[in-house]
Amino acid sequence: MAQIPNLDNAPLNLKSIREQSQRDLVNILKNIRGKKCLVIDPKLSGSLSLIVPTSTLKEYGIELRLLSAEPVQTDCAKVVYFVGPQFISMRFISSHVHDDASKGLQREYFLYFVPRRSVACEKILEEEKVHNLMTIGEYPLYMVPLDEDVLSFELDLAPKEWQVDGDASSLWHIAKAIHKLEFTFGLIPNVRAKGKASVRVAEILNRMQTEEPVSLSDMNIPEINTLVLIDREVDMVTPMCSQLTYEGLVDEFLRINNGSVELDASIMGAQQQDGKKMKVPLNSSDKLFKEIRDLNFEVVVQVLRQKATSMKQDYTEVTTMRHINLAQHLSTFTSKPSFLGQLDMEHTIIEAQSYDIPNDISYVFSGYAPLSIRLVQNAIRSGCMGNQSSTPCDRNKHGGFSSSPSFDMSQGLSSSIDKVGDGRRSLVLVVFVGGVTFAEISALRFLSAQEGMAYDVIVGTTKIISGNSLAETFSENLG
Repeated sequence: MAQIPNLDNAPLNLKSIREQSQRDLVNILKNIRGKKCLVIDPKLSGSLSLIVPTSTLKEYGIELRLLSAEPVQTDCAKVVYFVGPQFISMRFISSHVHDDASKGLQREYFLYFVPRRSVACEKILEEEKVHNLMTIGEYPLYMVPLDEDVLSFELDLAPKEWQVDGDASSLWHIAKAIHKLEFTFGLIPNVRAKGKASVRVAEILNRMQTEEPVSLSDMNIPEINTLVLIDREVDMVTPMCSQLTYEGLVDEFLRINNGSVELDASIMGAQQQDGKKMKVPLNSSDKLFKEIRDLNFEVVVQVLRQKATSMKQDYTEVTTMRHINLAQHLSTFTSKPSFLGQLDMEHTIIEAQSYDIPNDISYVFSGYAPLSIRLVQNAIRSGCMGNQSSTPCDRNKHGGFSSSPSFDMSQGLSSSIDKVGDGRRSLVLVVFVGGVTFAEISALRFLSAQEGMAYDVIVGTTKIISGNSLAETFSENLG
């Protein structure tokens, strides 16, 4: 099964976004004629693999390397760097150029910033006296479709940059990504923001519309009816709780990276494994995974048990066996007294109650309903996101915002959000500034599927997170 998700059933044409990113990347590489070595920032490699498969790159005669402090080992005369705007990357690249010069190697160097050029980074290249030896450009990859209803802005450090360092560049990036969506799918008429960072994103988005307006005359009815922006800071409890959906548990214990999880081949039933690792894709292209990903793990075990019984001697059900093996491996973690004790402690702290055959979003944590999703639910139903630090922004016909802290939020969205003019379900883009867990995404899917909820949801996020990964963001030693 392909690692890149099939986006044919997405409520929004996310395939067009991915295809445009593919064209942009391929055009860059085509314009650099001859054999070349592509050196990729390790933090970008997963994102790029969801845009263009490695096999496609190799068809263009491209050698692939990951950026590190070590010199690039290649016979290619052209070296192409794709990096994020990080100072450490500039130091690595500069050392590569100096190393080549010391060995008498003559090469052409191409540097593409993702998603945009950085003056501060280029200043380092000037200080290192390598700037004039490079052809510099940018690859405008502002978002990556992770699945049919999930877009990632791939901003790992956004919470720390904004909350600790006071760096708002990630907020500009989020606004730019949303504005790019508007150029494709129309100006989003309703915007709701909860939290300081989200309000800032809304303000930047407004300024972008003023400076580079989406022409309303060129568009029919906007495909996205409402944008809901919510800060992770508004609800820091939810990511610290143990996720109990299938996909959430896989991420908690095994870490899902860019839509796949890496495991020992022996866990997946492979023969003659010898400690080999294998990547298991986890996206909606896998029909069984799509069926069970959002279910509470206890239910998943029952479903897989039924699947195993019905399989009998049919060895063609490879996908089913994959998830049976994966679920059995997860059970070794979830059955440990330490994990069960942790759950008891979490439930005591948040005073949750046990759940029955789920009829509320609380099933994703076996009793605790995520505050973040309650806020989104309230915003969609009534236009209200609580009574503190919440800014409603209704864009007028000129594309601006009319926004005021004293805005009467009881006016709400209920009348406008149910259906668009041609009878289709309305589409809500929910953007988490600072990250979202798989369990929260499951809860949003659950809400959208309920009777009477006449809207589809697409989730945008700076990054998929868990409690551990969020904590690591603030504790990571970047020096």
